Amino acid sequence: MDPTCHVIRRKRSIVMDGKLELYFTLRNQKTLMKDVYNQPPLKASRGLYVDNPDDITVYLMESSGGLVAGDTNGYRIRLDEGTNVTLHPQAATKVYPAYNGNPSRQQVDIELAEQASLTWKREEVIPFAESAFQSHTKVTMKEDSHFYWEEILYPGREKRGERFTFEKCHTQLEVWMEDDCLVYDSLRFEPSRQDVKHFGVMGDYHFIASVWLIDREIVLEEEKWNHSSKEHQVSMTRLRDAGYLIRFLSNDLPRVKKEMDQLEYIKCLSQN
Repeated sequence: MDPTCHVIRRKRSIVMDGKLELYFTLRNQKTLMKDVYNQPPLKASRGLYVDNPDDITVYLMESSGGLVAGDTNGYRIRLDEGTNVTLHPQAATKVYPAYNGNPSRQQVDIELAEQASLTWKREEVIPFAESAFQSHTKVTMKEDSHFYWEEILYPGREKRGERFTFEKCHTQLEVWMEDDCLVYDSLRFEPSRQDVKHFGVMGDYHFIASVWLIDREIVLEEEKWNHSSKEHQVSMTRLRDAGYLIRFLSNDLPRVKKEMDQLEYIKCLSQN
């Protein structure tokens, strides 16, 4: 997006309300994208079969270049029994300043049927200075379905020297396995009201990232995913017998992404 674009959009009175609904089904042992509904600026690519003919990959696109105050993006994803889907946001979610005081919002609703598998690659959020962002993701799944979610929260625009200069950023993830609430994770940052750099919050780290790997068949090595250094820290939490949360605090973004790729590779091996 052009640097002046957010100024132009600030002056308009129309709020953008993007919607994307995707429905996947199984036909002749092949996952197909059966139904698509989109409302700009959200849209989806056609289904691609990249590495595995049984696994469909769809790129999620946002044509406006980012969220401006009051904008809302809503996703609804449904997977039928036995389907294998990878969703890949084409670019990071850029959140522009909330000049009118209204936060930008994102809502994601996911439904996984029996033995369905969904991988959501690299949900990256970059809240610009003076921005406000709220996101809520709800996943409803079965005991034998699989869910893999990657998320990275940036401190702002690095090249402009922004370090937690946004107004607020609140992300929330719920995962329901049948009628059991397996995950209820809420991250809330309000730099104007809290010391984000305080020990126990972010400390001296700039990036916080999470991988949610919900799959009863996967076993991770505890020592490999629990380590700490001055520039990079990773820890693993066991979600009872249903999977893992791996969380990163880091100043080394390429390393975070590399270790996320390693986790996805482990996940792929377990499903083959």
